[in-house]
Amino acid sequence: MVLKVVKPAVKHKDGTISKAPNAKWSHDDIIEKAGKSGQHGFILSDGSFASRTKAAKIGEAAGELPKSDGKKLHSHELRQALHLKGKK
Repeated sequence: MVLKVVKPAVKHKDGTISKAPNAKWSHDDIIEKAGKSGQHGFILSDGSFASRTKAAKIGEAAGELPKSDGKKLHSHELRQALHLKGKK
C-alpha cells in the first residue's frame, strides 16, 4: 500500500492533534476551530501525523504532488493537487 497525504492537521504543544475533517480545510481553519496553534502538518493514509516537509516528500513519492525539491507542503497545494476548492 502506498502511503498518501490525506488532510491537514495541527500538532499542539501538549501533543494533541487537531485534524481537518477533509482536505478542503486549511491549517488556519483548524487553528480557528481548535482555538490554539501548533505545528502545521498532515495526516497520512496510515493515520499518522507528518511534518510539512515529510508530507511533501510522501506526496511526491505517491504521485499526488509535483516534485517538491525539499520544500514544505502547504494545505492549498494539497487542495490544488486534489482539484479541490476551499471549504467555504
